[in-house]
Amino acid sequence: MKIPIITAALVSLLAFSAHAQLLQKITGKKKAAEEVPATPDPKLIIGGDEAVRIDSAYEYDWAVYQESEAFQGNQRVIDGGEDIVIYYSSTQAAFNIQLKSRSTGTKYYFFGDFEKESQLKLAGVAGVASGDKSKLELEGMEPVYPGEIGYLSELRRTGSKKVIAGVACEEYVAQNLRHDPRVVNTSHTKVTAYVWIPLDPHSVFPGYSLMPEHFKLQIERMRREGSYPPVVMPLEMFLEYGNGDKVFTHTTHIIIKERRKVDLGDINRP
Repeated sequence: MKIPIITAALVSLLAFSAHAQLLQKITGKKKAAEEVPATPDPKLIIGGDEAVRIDSAYEYDWAVYQESEAFQGNQRVIDGGEDIVIYYSSTQAAFNIQLKSRSTGTKYYFFGDFEKESQLKLAGVAGVASGDKSKLELEGMEPVYPGEIGYLSELRRTGSKKVIAGVACEEYVAQNLRHDPRVVNTSHTKVTAYVWIPLDPHSVFPGYSLMPEHFKLQIERMRREGSYPPVVMPLEMFLEYGNGDKVFTHTTHIIIKERRKVDLGDINRP
């Protein structure tokens, strides 16, 4: 079964295409929605489904900081990989992934809003960004994130468990569907992924409990069928490709109660 977890591509060996989780529950008041202005910012162009509603800014209070490194065989790729921060909310069912490529400086933002059932993907470089908004559907949801595992076969529990940055996680392993058109005739036709996922999604995403009921039911069904919906990002992940390329993503630290307001236009700021 297809796992819609993550989509990205490599620069040199790991450059992205332009498409581009701790421990306690916090209470708070939900802010009024801020709709995207009618007059668009000329340096931020958002297309996609016009019927989908998104806000111009979101507030988060939990942050997971991560880094990814790229290897060609055993040799680390200089300036390869990405700097990553994942923001989660304790007062809303919403999260945001921010990723910056070290090799190109390109930024990638992903916003997931379960209340409005919307998602937004942005890519920006040199002060100009564009993206698309669409209806949030778990079956085809692929947040920007290091690696190319959005086309993997079902994740299988290995039974291994460990604590990462204070969060209990369990390991899954998966391989890609080799007939997927995104990897056919590429150097990454074969990939094995070792993915460490929090045992309890609430341990990194308190607002998880605020999702509409139909999403919760769908998530449970997907888990029973062997897939993992991309609602809480892995805390560690190792991808090994058939040609010897590797991508290692790890969590550096997790901060609780870090309040942050993220404007869509932040992607164009230094």
